[in-house]
Amino acid sequence: MQIAAIDLFCGAGGVSHGFKKAGMDVRLGIDNDPSFQETYRKNNNAEYLCGDIRWITADMIIEEAKIKRNQKLVISSCAPCQPFSLQNNKIKKEFDLRKDLGFELIRLLQEFKKKTIVPNAIFMENVPEFEKSPIWHAIDLELHKLGYSIVSGVVNFAAYGIPQNRKRFLAIARLGYDHFTFPEETHGPGKRPYVTVSEAFAGLRRINAGDECATIPNHKTRALSAINLKRISIVPKNGGSRAAFPDELILDCHKSFNGHTDVYGRMSSDQPSPTITTRCISITNGRFGHPHEDRGISLREAARLQTFPDNFIFYGENLEKNCKMIGNAVPVRGAEIFGLFIKDIILSG
Repeated sequence: MQIAAIDLFCGAGGVSHGFKKAGMDVRLGIDNDPSFQETYRKNNNAEYLCGDIRWITADMIIEEAKIKRNQKLVISSCAPCQPFSLQNNKIKKEFDLRKDLGFELIRLLQEFKKKTIVPNAIFMENVPEFEKSPIWHAIDLELHKLGYSIVSGVVNFAAYGIPQNRKRFLAIARLGYDHFTFPEETHGPGKRPYVTVSEAFAGLRRINAGDECATIPNHKTRALSAINLKRISIVPKNGGSRAAFPDELILDCHKSFNGHTDVYGRMSSDQPSPTITTRCISITNGRFGHPHEDRGISLREAARLQTFPDNFIFYGENLEKNCKMIGNAVPVRGAEIFGLFIKDIILSG
């Protein structure tokens, strides 16, 4: 029997696409942003339920995804990570409703149980700081109460062949009480070489800042002001930083502050990229300069670093929304690897 999958907080569908590549039958993605719908549906051939997860019920999911009582089922729950990030914690918000969203998984599992539908496995992803949060410890306890064994920890996706240093907290819960571990890492010291930026960008056409390639979907870059074009042209190729700026090009905010040194930096072509974020095509928001060309990376280059295939098209003309879809995603290849692992532990159990 094919394993069905439901993707909570699905975004554009990085997990969904990876699970499909792993041979799962992805039935439904759920998110609260209507601008993601076209991208999700067209690329994943699955339904998209748009709404606040706090108002979504198990009955709605069962109906939309056509889940039967004897159906083997996996649920992915990658709740918003921003409340737990180090950067966001510096803001010291007193209250953030998103911090409660992780508990919606437990509510839905309890509702499923009343319908005598118990998912065989759960997949979760978040920022590394989530591992030490009281919210994760509470979710972990509730999952154990519901009959799941859990493996969790922080992994770097680069160690699984993704061309990006992306450390994330992962948790896999399997129905039944037994011991299991994450799949073995495949890349790094003593293993296969890390996949690099140049390997990820291979075959893409050269374009200028503000241009869009007519033949490669989403190979589109953000325009740069004259002064920022001058700045990026001065940054040394292949890994250089803004330390090369002459005095007249140094921003006032950087003259008395030595932090955020990646800003205006270039990626190194012979290494995995830095973590792709929701501002991944802006040179003013991180080391997102192209290794050799005088521009920020394109949407397609960012998508490749997240291992989206070139036939996965991000719809809509809003660059910020496209960046959000790409930057918030679980790398497709990573989702495929862990999806294959989940399939194996379900079918062998």
